[in-house]
Amino acid sequence: MKNRLSKTILVFFALGLISCALCVQQAQAVPITGAITFGGGVELDTATVNTATKVTGWLDEGGFMPTVQSVSGSFSSVAVGTMATFTFPWSFNYSGPTFALWTVGGFTFNLMASNIVFQGGGFLNVFGTGTITGNGFDSTAVIWNFTVQDDSSNGVFSFSGSNAPDGGATVALLGLALAGIEGIRRKLIRAKR
Repeated sequence: MKNRLSKTILVFFALGLISCALCVQQAQAVPITGAITFGGGVELDTATVNTATKVTGWLDEGGFMPTVQSVSGSFSSVAVGTMATFTFPWSFNYSGPTFALWTVGGFTFNLMASNIVFQGGGFLNVFGTGTITGNGFDSTAVIWNFTVQDDSSNGVFSFSGSNAPDGGATVALLGLALAGIEGIRRKLIRAKR
């Protein structure tokens, strides 16, 4: 009886610690919300997006860096039209970090992985994941979407790119915590038998 009672107390203690840890983290966390989009021109490693594998340079028609096209949420402090700094070269099918793929207005996007979603017919769509940091916000998991199309002008292709927070990471962590609690519960039930 005493062993059973001490196991029950241990389970409630563990649940209390997990709950406190989740609550404390949430109270201090200030994640990035909203979205930011970019536009401009890129130089690719081939003469068509149908065979391109990477960006070799970032430009707009005037020779300047890409600019912010729209902002919302946490990015509202960045003015539309602000020039952004992008890292190159950048390979589309890449599973490794590209630190500071872009920086603008105190925000930095670190790309963790990217892959081609669609390529053909003069259109290329690349999807990626990474984190954005800056301006006092917590590092926030985001998705990156990059599109570019043919109809180049002197080897410069128009592109658009956008980032938005990824809500799936939070749900995944909550699911892992609940699965761990269920595992502890089942283990204690087996121990009782």
